[in-house]
Amino acid sequence: MPVPSSLTDDFDALLSTTLRAYQPRMRDNITRSNKFTAYMEEYGKFRKQDGGERIQIPLMYAQSSTADIYSGYGTLDTTPQDGITSAFFDWAQLAVSISIARKEERQNSGRSRILSLLEAKTEQAEATAKELLNNCITAGRITASAADGQFLRRIGRVDSGALGPYPLAALIDTLPSRSVAIGNINGSTYSWWRNQFASSAATTWAGYKNELVNMYNLCTKGTNGAPDLMISDAVAWEQYWGALANFERFIITDARKLQVLGGTTALAFMKAAWVWDEVIPDVETNAEIVDAVGTVSASTVFFINSQACDFVVDSQTDWINTPFMRPENQDARVSQLLWMGATGINNRRKLGVLDGITRTAITA
Repeated sequence: MPVPSSLTDDFDALLSTTLRAYQPRMRDNITRSNKFTAYMEEYGKFRKQDGGERIQIPLMYAQSSTADIYSGYGTLDTTPQDGITSAFFDWAQLAVSISIARKEERQNSGRSRILSLLEAKTEQAEATAKELLNNCITAGRITASAADGQFLRRIGRVDSGALGPYPLAALIDTLPSRSVAIGNINGSTYSWWRNQFASSAATTWAGYKNELVNMYNLCTKGTNGAPDLMISDAVAWEQYWGALANFERFIITDARKLQVLGGTTALAFMKAAWVWDEVIPDVETNAEIVDAVGTVSASTVFFINSQACDFVVDSQTDWINTPFMRPENQDARVSQLLWMGATGINNRRKLGVLDGITRTAITA
């Protein structure tokens, strides 16, 4: 960890200044640890916003009816048009504490030893933040009544009442017409605000491939491109990998893209990079892997068009560190690692999910 050259004798300033010097790298490490947020930052609609009550995302749900062919002095259609509206997404806030007790201070007295302790504490907070972000966005959280299959914005502590960012399984639902407002728009009322969905019935490689191709094509219809990112659990990814002939041709070798996706092996499916994540939930049986809640019995693949999604972060709260302070009721110094942002979508029809994929070997 870099140490500033102009350290003061003040212990709190020493800790805060050192931590602040490391903050940019820690911010990148956390954001790039999640495959969705890393990909969105590099290739998708990522932006920083200067606060505001909530995040407004303009979207088009119908084309203009005024398009026409004309000649010379022909009359042009100037009929006022509808078809433009906005989705609204609330801010989500995440936090991880970095604390050093007085006992730890005394056990690690001296500048070099206390900085080594701070480095260990910072690495712990960074790892915790990575897991929290992945649990929020990739894993999600099912409702108390699992039968309804709704994945919610995961909360860090069950009793906190706070809401995290929308997980993939809520943005890309297995019941697109569910009467739940996503971005303040209800898919049960507006058919244009429904993602693509299919449940697998394949028992052979040919059937599995056809289902994947069909879902990809459904998400490609219309304008604004095709899926460029697919995220699944390991089994769905391995079954595709295992059935490929000359699989070397399907491994993505683009160094930049591989770095963005964490250096993991990525497969090319049509024009999409396909990666796996260990906390992808089983959306068919409403089971999540996080915290050992539920047992995953079927695999899931999300089809993502990065131009149809939004990843927005508050410009002043992007995994920042607060100065170290002493709480009134603790004999310790505490700094908070803070994030404020949201996951959103602007064209839900360009997103899809294939669930219920058998986790037994698919035959040839």
